[in-house]
Amino acid sequence: MSADWTELTFKVARADLDTVSSIAEMCVSGGIYIEDYSDIDSYISDFKPDELVSEELLELAKDRENAIVHIYVSPEDDPSEALMFMTERLNAARVKYETGSETVREEDWANNWKQYFKPLPVGRNLVIVPSWDENVPDEYAGRTRIVMDPGMAFGSGQHDTTRLCLEMIEKHLRRSDNVLDVGTGSGILAIGALLLGADKAVGIDIDPLAVKISMENAERSGLQDRYSACCGDLAESVGGQYRMIVANIVADVVLKLIPDTVRLLARDGELILSGIITERRADVEKGLGESGYRVVDSKEQGGWCVLVARRVKS
Repeated sequence: MSADWTELTFKVARADLDTVSSIAEMCVSGGIYIEDYSDIDSYISDFKPDELVSEELLELAKDRENAIVHIYVSPEDDPSEALMFMTERLNAARVKYETGSETVREEDWANNWKQYFKPLPVGRNLVIVPSWDENVPDEYAGRTRIVMDPGMAFGSGQHDTTRLCLEMIEKHLRRSDNVLDVGTGSGILAIGALLLGADKAVGIDIDPLAVKISMENAERSGLQDRYSACCGDLAESVGGQYRMIVANIVADVVLKLIPDTVRLLARDGELILSGIITERRADVEKGLGESGYRVVDSKEQGGWCVLVARRVKS
């Protein structure tokens, strides 16, 4: 029998969403989900004339000024502790919020979101497809498929930060590179790199479930012999040298990671950092400079940015 999970919700002003989601990422044991309808108009404009937009979706999207962060707490964890963690930090950040709580079945949390996961082209050569429906539109037929079942780990490819990271991997990867993916989640970045020609990839994540899911996803693409994953905090428990290091995590965690990368990145290697809101770009660039890096490429999209950095030659 499946156990019950607890869903905690925090309704906040759209302007505070990045702060709240960053705090939630530190708190969560089972994942987060964000309701943000501020760009619903551009989403609807992509629909064809004969496609119907759900009235339920339009009703939910009436509130463009606020967003809701959903946190899922596993049966093994105490939801009151998660609630206390969140409220203490939100109060310290002077964020106004409304809270809610309900019980959800594990199968509901694990499966209901699948209806929103459709084939998604990324860059010039990739298309992300769900493992439960690998039918790809003819227009994407020639692209390399990343077959994903994110499960309860972060990384379906739908978020701007993931797509930005994959685009930069595609642009900068050299064949036979070895890649380290920090905060691997579903493994989507490491798997994308392998499909684009990397020789080996290592994923690391603080969540044991993410490690398990990433390895399963690698096996789906027949990459189990070239991908390995381990559970750890940032890159502290990783050794070796990598020609490319990628990380799609929030700015504060990126800043903690940068010094670790100095011993792990090959002298001619590239560090790709995403998950950075544009307002924090300058902070991350400063942190890179302090650790002996220079930014050689970047891109912004949807309020997020990705930075590509190399070691300064001495």
